[in-house]
Amino acid sequence: MARELARERARIAGEVHDAAGHGFSTIAMQAGLALLVLEESPEQARESLRAIRETSLGALAQLRAALDLIDPGEPVASRDDLPALIDGVRAAGLPVDMEPGEPAVPSHLRGTVYRVVRESLTNVIRHAGPTRALVRVADDPCGFVLEVADRGVGVTEAGEGRGLAGMRERVRNAGASSPRARGTAAASR
Repeated sequence: MARELARERARIAGEVHDAAGHGFSTIAMQAGLALLVLEESPEQARESLRAIRETSLGALAQLRAALDLIDPGEPVASRDDLPALIDGVRAAGLPVDMEPGEPAVPSHLRGTVYRVVRESLTNVIRHAGPTRALVRVADDPCGFVLEVADRGVGVTEAGEGRGLAGMRERVRNAGASSPRARGTAAASR
C-alpha cells in the first residue's frame, strides 16, 4: 500500500511539474521578449502579452486537471493535441520545425507523446539559449519513433530533474524501448 501511494504521489507531482514548468518557462520567455521590444515595437510587445495571457490560462487549466487527479470533481479531459502545443510554443517565440507537419500518432501513444514533447520543449526554452527546435515523428513497421532536438548551446552541466525522470517513466510505461540516441524514443507496435 505504501509503495502504491508513493508511486501515485510521484505521478501526480510529475503532472503538476509538467503543467507548471512548461507554462512558467513559456511565460518567462514571452515577458523577456516584451521587455526587450517594448520601446521599439509596442505591437510586438502586445503580441507577447497576449501570448502570456493565453499560456497562463492554458497552464492554469492543466494545473487544475493535474490537481483533479487528487480530488476529481469531474472527469479530466485528455491533453493530446500536439499541433496546438507546437503552435503555442511557436507563438511564445521558439521556432519549432515539425516533421511531418501533421504527424499521425497512434491513439494509445498520444498522451505520452504530448507530454514528452511538452517537457522536451520546456527544457529547450529553459536551458538551450536562443535556438530552434525540431520535433520529428516516424511511424514505421518496426515501431513509432519520436525525436525532439535543438541546436542550443545552453548549460551543459544541468542535473537531471523531475521532468526528465517523469518523461523516462512515461516512455517506459508506454512500452518504449531504450532510447537509441539522446532525445529519441521508440515504442514497439
